[in-house]
Amino acid sequence: MKKSYRPYYHASVPSGWSNDPNGTIYYNGKAHLFFQHYPHKPAWGTMHWGHFTTEDFVHWDVLPVALVPDRDYEVICGCCSGSTIEKDGKLYLMYTAAQPTLQRQCMAVSEDGGVTFTKDESNPILTADMLSKEVSPLDFRDPRLFKKDGWYYFIAGARVIDLNASKEELDERTSKWDKHAPSSSLRYAEVDGAQHVGVSHKGQSPSLDDVFGIEPADAGFGNLILCRSRDLMKWEYVGHLLHRQPEFEDDFYNLNGVYECPDYLVIDGKEVILTSPQNLPQMDNHFQNVHSGLYLLGKLDFETGRFDLKKIGELDNGFDFYAAQSLHMPDGRYIMISWKEMWDRNYPTQAEGWAGTYSFPRELSMDGDCLIQKPARELDRFCKNKVTCQSLSITDSEVSVKGISGTVTRIRLTLEPGTAARAGVKLFAGEEHETVVYFDREEGVLAIDRSKSGIPFTGSEDNVNVRKLDIDSPESIELEMLLDISSLEVFIDGGRHVMTANVYPDPEDTDVRFFAEDGSAAFHNIEKFDVIV
Repeated sequence: MKKSYRPYYHASVPSGWSNDPNGTIYYNGKAHLFFQHYPHKPAWGTMHWGHFTTEDFVHWDVLPVALVPDRDYEVICGCCSGSTIEKDGKLYLMYTAAQPTLQRQCMAVSEDGGVTFTKDESNPILTADMLSKEVSPLDFRDPRLFKKDGWYYFIAGARVIDLNASKEELDERTSKWDKHAPSSSLRYAEVDGAQHVGVSHKGQSPSLDDVFGIEPADAGFGNLILCRSRDLMKWEYVGHLLHRQPEFEDDFYNLNGVYECPDYLVIDGKEVILTSPQNLPQMDNHFQNVHSGLYLLGKLDFETGRFDLKKIGELDNGFDFYAAQSLHMPDGRYIMISWKEMWDRNYPTQAEGWAGTYSFPRELSMDGDCLIQKPARELDRFCKNKVTCQSLSITDSEVSVKGISGTVTRIRLTLEPGTAARAGVKLFAGEEHETVVYFDREEGVLAIDRSKSGIPFTGSEDNVNVRKLDIDSPESIELEMLLDISSLEVFIDGGRHVMTANVYPDPEDTDVRFFAEDGSAAFHNIEKFDVIV
């Protein structure tokens, strides 16, 4: 039996490839989700901007491709990540045009509600050498626009060069960049009916080293930069955000990559930056993927660009989560959505002609210094056929509960691990497959194990099948789980933590099983809903 792995209530690219969400904004009565897109095959290629809109975060309307890479300055990588902002009723779109040694910022504008965009004749409007010598032209991308006190700002990912280095060191770096400079003879070629230059990553992160064969360490370390403008077109450099603070690990400052896809929010009066660092080393049970998602709490100085860090937290402790972006709703809520995949992995849906899904939109709030994430409340009205079980006690066994099964569902429960060495829930379960969410007493972790979930995973990490989250108070763990055909999102203790996993089971793997090993455990207030869309 064969069926599609396409989810029902999560956004997914109709065909071809998609990655980073871009330009998230509430505009003209709808939430807009633009995204990095290669429409011609289900693998990374020269980037376009795809476009969804939604009124309920469940049904996603597909609009025409918003940006097509049809200019010389977009050769190689195309129209890469960026953001949108409304000005005078028009929607302005700022994006990165990427070439070897030149990642430059461009502008486009829509006067028809965000459907079609016209690129500015002065593109590229901003290059690294117009800002500061400390900003590398090799890595300067993903501008996130916002407005404050009469100024337009953007935060972008960049590599910051140590200007205290010797002249010889700086000259050596520059010579390495120059030999990779784009030739004037570079032009688009027609391949399979698509305009692109022959760079294929097959789902690998398109880093400098991958694309251009240059050692990224020669271009400085990853950081974030702040720029400002009065009119969106003429920009001035303010400064870089991250300065070494002894209370944080050196790995955050010696990043051999870029803090990609930043976002700036003020939630409950607290300043928050979302960002996705490449190649951040694993620290105990944090940052277990090759590329991670962070939230930074602190205070941004809009005169110097310095961000005084108070906390670094992980956005998602699971497998498949990157490039989170937010939008501000008319009712005041911040909604966050991410690419629900990971670089340097296999993508089983490529066999169906598409690759790229997105997390279910999450409402953001603060509890002290903890970022809380919960499924957007719009999901509630699609949750039907409620089945409950007030209490379930298990000793050294696993059981199913009548009416609690399925793969397009929402499940809530409270787990009391009791004396069990391991206790939890088996989802997408069948004769051969299962995806296991469990508490391990000896390790003191909540874990997801997808080693038997279905189609096997490959990837750059040492372990692509198990993710672990340290649990401070394991006596009682609240779990809310969103299942959607090939997707699992686990919200823990009211959204203080989230773990996301893609899985690819067989169609008949629909059971939900509760279990306890080497002791007893209890499950309370179990609720299951079918998500009917």
